[in-house]
Amino acid sequence: MTEPDPEVHIDAPVRRWCEARAIPMPRRELSDEAALLIAAGHLEPAAREVVLNRFDTERAFPDIGGYSKLRRLSRIAEATEPEPLAEDLPPNPFVQAKTAAEALRAADARRKLAGFRHAFTLNRLSFAAGVRAVRRARKDAVHLDLDERDALFDALCRTPLPLTPSAAAVAARTVARVAGPVLRLAPQVAGWVDGHGAPDERLLVFEDRYDVLLFLAGLVYDKVSYSRSVSAGDLDEQLLQLDLPTDLVQISADVAQMRAVWGQLRYAPGLADGTRSGELDRVWEELLARVTALTRVGDLVDVADSKRPRRMSIESIDQQIHELVLRSGEREISTQSATRVAGQILGARGELGSASRPALPGSGPAGPPPDQARDQDAR
Repeated sequence: MTEPDPEVHIDAPVRRWCEARAIPMPRRELSDEAALLIAAGHLEPAAREVVLNRFDTERAFPDIGGYSKLRRLSRIAEATEPEPLAEDLPPNPFVQAKTAAEALRAADARRKLAGFRHAFTLNRLSFAAGVRAVRRARKDAVHLDLDERDALFDALCRTPLPLTPSAAAVAARTVARVAGPVLRLAPQVAGWVDGHGAPDERLLVFEDRYDVLLFLAGLVYDKVSYSRSVSAGDLDEQLLQLDLPTDLVQISADVAQMRAVWGQLRYAPGLADGTRSGELDRVWEELLARVTALTRVGDLVDVADSKRPRRMSIESIDQQIHELVLRSGEREISTQSATRVAGQILGARGELGSASRPALPGSGPAGPPPDQARDQDAR
């Protein structure tokens, strides 16, 4: 019996992963398509519809070599300045050098982000530029104004991306404090947090529970979009009942708004009464249920894919053997023709038959002919 894929969970513990801010799987990043759909959730409703229309009509978005790097650069550019040392402490050359290096790194990240923003928002291959082209794009409901492209670029800089090992190690104490009781349910995560060290390479750590939820939803989109079973049409009847791009945009919009509301309540604790927090908790439960259901779909697609490769390989081999057998007649005719021509040449010029031939390397009565030896090696 084949061992199940460790990344196929079927009933994924989405709630536990969100509270732990970690997912037990090897490092991976979302596709550009999933990142765009998640970023669209930060836009106004009209702009969201435009993004979805562009997906439906297969209108390309600017290619800048991967949107995940925008989140990495954004983290570097927005890194908070280190706290100044007390005045009574002597200057530390090491700390000063480190601070200067971090400042240079942040400045370089901001410079790169500015270049990517220009390349994204002013891309004439993806977005209409002339008056007629803009009118036509607006008529087709696929036009994004410049300010909407700017907002979409800003949102791409906030899409979910796992923390690097060093950043994840820094976040370990916060995770342990916030989700300590939950982590006891996940030994792999708990072991990492207890040690406050660099995380296991098979563990993805995120900044907050919202990033975990969005990453899982985006992962479902990628699994279905790049599935061999889906491409072959095996699951068309079932998946026609889902609209994954719209689901992903709606989930992202709800998560973005919920994150913003909780941020406002954090700075106004008097407003976070039982009614408000209870309603927000109920919305969170609904989001958990929605992403859990989608995750199950994605994992079942994984299972369908896992059953395809060997069958497809065997079918491919059988087909190739069948084609070789069908061409046996051509080979037989060619062999007979070559033999006949050789005999005719020998008959026309008998002296060729008695001509001396140079010995082949390694040939002789002791071993099999080279062709036979090669055939044995191939077997």
